[in-house]
Amino acid sequence: MLTNPIELVAVLFFLAFFSFISYKKKWLDFEGILIGNAVGLAAITYGPNPLVDFGIVVIFFVIGEIASNFPKKKHEERNIWNVLGNSLPALLTLLPIIAFPEHAFLFEMAFFGAISAALADTLSSEVGYYSKTKPIMITTLKPVERGTDGGVTLLGEVAALFGGIIIGLVHFFVYQNYLLAGVVALAGLVGSNSDSIVGGLFETKKILNNTQVNMIGTTCGAIFCFILGMILI
Repeated sequence: MLTNPIELVAVLFFLAFFSFISYKKKWLDFEGILIGNAVGLAAITYGPNPLVDFGIVVIFFVIGEIASNFPKKKHEERNIWNVLGNSLPALLTLLPIIAFPEHAFLFEMAFFGAISAALADTLSSEVGYYSKTKPIMITTLKPVERGTDGGVTLLGEVAALFGGIIIGLVHFFVYQNYLLAGVVALAGLVGSNSDSIVGGLFETKKILNNTQVNMIGTTCGAIFCFILGMILI
């Protein structure tokens, strides 16, 4: 938990600034802003490394917004369901630390995995939009129209890997462990492609919606890191 009053004031100031900018720029609606703040506050309250855990939430949001708005398109105002799809699994990975503080590092690994998956999936979708080749359906490997649920491109896959590597580098900077940082980076690809597979199988048939698919993909990234963390630590 963050106890340094100067750091706490700085974080709260940032959250207030984030809320103002998100509302002003129409990045998030009011409920989305509340959930975004809840994830940030959870990171500084339950995260074993509060500033680091808070920092990767900020990294995810900032890079995601840059990718979503630059250079040719601007996304619609995200609502509470958009934010929950990407951030609820990450939030839930930190809560067990209350009951099992001795396993805090494992749950933080899951937290890193969830954020890695969320950023990877965001970059895969937003950067993959610019691919000059048609997407292929991940479940059938047949070409599909741009924007089809479950469609993937090479550019999108590279972008997903890049997103995972960003979060993996943060993990390495803090813990100086190449292997675990690699796991975090790979969690981005695992989560992003899990999202595509579930989307291709169920979202295309209207069995699941986008929020549910995003939650599943992000959860897969968290579980991947948690399980490998148990094996490797």
